[in-house]
Amino acid sequence: MTGSRVVATEGYSPSMGEPVSVLPVNVSVVIPTHDRPHLLVRAIRSVLAQTVPVLEIVVVIDGPSPDTLAALEALGEPRVRPVVQPRSMGPGAARNAGVEAARGQWVAFLDDDDEWLPRRIACQQREISALAGDGDDRLILMTRSRVVTPEGEFIRPAEAYDARWPIDRWLFDRRSWFRGGQSFLQSSSLLAPRALLLRCPFPPTRLHEDWEIVLRAVLQHGCRLVMAEDAAVVHYMDHDRGSLSRQGNWRQSLAWADGMGGVLSPRAYAGFCLTVVSQGVTRARDHGAFWPLLSAAFRRGSPTAKQLLAYILLWLFPDRWKRRVRAMLQGERERLRASA
Repeated sequence: MTGSRVVATEGYSPSMGEPVSVLPVNVSVVIPTHDRPHLLVRAIRSVLAQTVPVLEIVVVIDGPSPDTLAALEALGEPRVRPVVQPRSMGPGAARNAGVEAARGQWVAFLDDDDEWLPRRIACQQREISALAGDGDDRLILMTRSRVVTPEGEFIRPAEAYDARWPIDRWLFDRRSWFRGGQSFLQSSSLLAPRALLLRCPFPPTRLHEDWEIVLRAVLQHGCRLVMAEDAAVVHYMDHDRGSLSRQGNWRQSLAWADGMGGVLSPRAYAGFCLTVVSQGVTRARDHGAFWPLLSAAFRRGSPTAKQLLAYILLWLFPDRWKRRVRAMLQGERERLRASA
């Protein structure tokens, strides 16, 4: 192995398939939050439980919150450092403030309503070590996630991203006739060099900012996305609580896609309209969105047969029925995997 960094331990990289020398990684953790101290404390405790200690935890309080400050003080943890925004500016701006305040070479993100499993940093440390010298300043690393919903738990994405597809099509295109869960990208699993995040910050929006930073970094700035096989993040979905990252409606989502200009390919744009945005509107039974989304997909995108079928099925069947079918299929796959 070349380079001047000190080798710390021997480890195993599942993506590389061979032992690698594990290098020490200097990580700052950025957690944006807004008036949810009980969830925030849970998230912080999951960081403190990491098998590889982090340098610091930068908690960006998105607007003054005395209760949040009191909860942080009660923790009595010297590595926790609060940064208070004078007013609420949204998750992207909060994460950017955390990056600016961070002292580590690498920055990992965690939403205040998610958790890390104990080996989240360790598994990404393995990936950094395996790729040492391969453009460290242009790497974005992710893990897979354990997604928890009221109907069950799922591993997302179903398979780790391996760069066989362009990242925009991997995110938004429909690659199977009936199988979902093939792509998933969420900020709580992201790790990147601080220098890269300063050059390519989160957009100052309140919508899809985690997708946008990765899309622009990979497709416009020549960065490489590396996803570990490990499911090292617990991500909670469909729970009745607000979130800095769960705001907006289908019109705002469509405006976001339009604002991405040439970043999204026509096929990815159509998939975003027909298989991503449509999931939210069909769940809300917002029938006024049916024709505008379909029209936008044809006007600015290039729909595929799989995308169109998924769109029709999303509108035909109640959301709770679809979730039950997904849970049943996931359970059957897990049973077959266990018996193999």
